[in-house]
Amino acid sequence: MMASINGLNIHHEVDGDGPPIVFVHGLGATSNIWHAQRMAFSKYFKVIVYDRSGAGRSEKSAGGYSIDAWVHELALLLDHLKIPAAVVVGHSLGSMVAQRFAGKLAARTRALILAGGEAELPAEGKKILTDRAAAIEAQGLLSVVDGWLAGVLSPATREANPSLAGLLREMFLGYDAKTYAAHARALRDGSAKADLKNIKCPTLLTVGDHDMVTPLRWQQEIAAAIANSRIRTIPYTAHMTMLESPAVFNTVLLDFLATLAP
Repeated sequence: MMASINGLNIHHEVDGDGPPIVFVHGLGATSNIWHAQRMAFSKYFKVIVYDRSGAGRSEKSAGGYSIDAWVHELALLLDHLKIPAAVVVGHSLGSMVAQRFAGKLAARTRALILAGGEAELPAEGKKILTDRAAAIEAQGLLSVVDGWLAGVLSPATREANPSLAGLLREMFLGYDAKTYAAHARALRDGSAKADLKNIKCPTLLTVGDHDMVTPLRWQQEIAAAIANSRIRTIPYTAHMTMLESPAVFNTVLLDFLATLAP
């Protein structure tokens, strides 16, 4: 489905009935990374997945991108769907959107789930994104895709499931190069650190035990700033936990969601 959100056509899908839960994908991804969650969770929840502006089947923004703009986009999408509050799940860049959303719009956030969370990138992370964006603009997406793939999937996953690696590679290469570079710089320049003290809802952080992109120590720093939070490690996975081990990832999330008040 398409909806006009802040003047842009935003692709979204809604499945199931029950309490609403919305999934926000990360940098270089699309809403399809949540396919296993959409299938499982729609038995119990109203599941909303969408492509952030400039990603997947959603329209590109002529005015640029920012974490705040994506927070506003998410709020308007929920308005369009007549959803006053939801569980918000964010992965990687999407986790920064989710944290800022929960900090600014507490009444609209029933619970928060961060997969590979990042509140603000350290200097080395910002340099990685600056260099990657410049390389993509100069040489195209092919120049960085294999290095990106090696970072987001564990070696065991790449060896045991090369078809998944190939599909992720195609997803990444489906981006427009200039748009990807703009998204990378938006993540580089974004921050949700000031919002963490305002997050009062139950919060779950998940991280792969082989995640070198958003490592455990980052999750510990975020959790230390959010009063009602807990961390769960997903074994034998790197940054794409929801794809590398979907059954375990789903179980961890469902166990957490079962603790929420009706």
